[in-house]
Amino acid sequence: MLRKSDLLWLLGYPAYQLIGTLRHEAGHALAAVMQGAEILEFVWWPTVTERMGFSWGYVRWHGDTDWLTTAAPYFVDLITYVLFFLLCTRVRFKWHWLWVNTFVIGLVSPLVNSVYNYWGGFRSMNDVGKLLRDLPDWPVHGYFVLTIALYCLGLIVLMHPWPAHRIIRQENN
Repeated sequence: MLRKSDLLWLLGYPAYQLIGTLRHEAGHALAAVMQGAEILEFVWWPTVTERMGFSWGYVRWHGDTDWLTTAAPYFVDLITYVLFFLLCTRVRFKWHWLWVNTFVIGLVSPLVNSVYNYWGGFRSMNDVGKLLRDLPDWPVHGYFVLTIALYCLGLIVLMHPWPAHRIIRQENN
């Protein structure tokens, strides 16, 4: 359960952003390599380039890849979220600060990444914009609506002391 004093961890936002960007770009890179591409450049910190302007990070590769390389970070988000949800609900953390950081990195960050990029896909040619261009609209919208709803529901369950939350906590004792 979060406490008001945990809001001080918002000062750690730059570190959380870097970790989230590393996870996102690593998803692209891993999928590209698995499809036989060669990674030419891997940048996971905020950058301004002449070609792209401002970017949180990027991966450049050589070789043919398909839509899975573009979508990979969002599958990584879902896997990360599920694993960290189980961790946050099943493991008793000795230190509250460790639970808070696990919560932010594993649960909040995938939500922020998915919402930010889904919303951006309507305005620019980011990953989601490319997916909407290359795939039928309904699976792209369906995936993001379902996963974002799942992420929000999980956060609500963790944030409120409802009976389901108490059952999860009692199992940990």
